[in-house]
Amino acid sequence: MRVPDRPIEKVLEDHTPELMAIPGVEGTGQGESGGRAVIVVYVSRRTPELERVPDSIEGFAVDVRVIGDVRPLGR
Repeated sequence: MRVPDRPIEKVLEDHTPELMAIPGVEGTGQGESGGRAVIVVYVSRRTPELERVPDSIEGFAVDVRVIGDVRPLGR
């Protein structure tokens, strides 16, 4: 994996729209794994469409986390 040359916040900002366009993706965020910053992609469930989520983006590993269905509070 290459060494990131931009801050994760900027990478996340630039790539969130394309990640959110993948069916099943509910959100993105910044996390940590093994002491390293990672891009987190939150999904409702694992589906074949999620194969479009890359393993890394601009040198940051991508961690796909299943969170279930997302609904507004109070409904």
